[in-house]
Amino acid sequence: VRGVGLLCGIAFRAPKSLKLRLGWETFAKIHSGAFGHLIVSSLFSRENLLTQMCGNQHSVLKVAPPLVVTEAQIDRFVDGVGGLIEEMHAGAAIWKHGLSLAQRALRHSI
Repeated sequence: VRGVGLLCGIAFRAPKSLKLRLGWETFAKIHSGAFGHLIVSSLFSRENLLTQMCGNQHSVLKVAPPLVVTEAQIDRFVDGVGGLIEEMHAGAAIWKHGLSLAQRALRHSI
């Protein structure tokens, strides 16, 4: 995590474990923004958290809450992101969700 004040970015990088790195590299081959889309869409569909990736940095989640954000809202965001990361490390469900997103994107691009 890097940033100043409430304007931060959560930078994701290739995992060290082979099992997780395979998922990461698969998404990188599909499209450079596929992993970021997986993060953003999962946070929205599961937690109702509207987020976005950082411009051309498809592996950096932008954290830019409004100035009137409450501590409870920040806690909710942190819990949502933490839960998603735990799920990525725990099993294949989130990766399957990502592959279904990629399949839909490919069908619509043809």
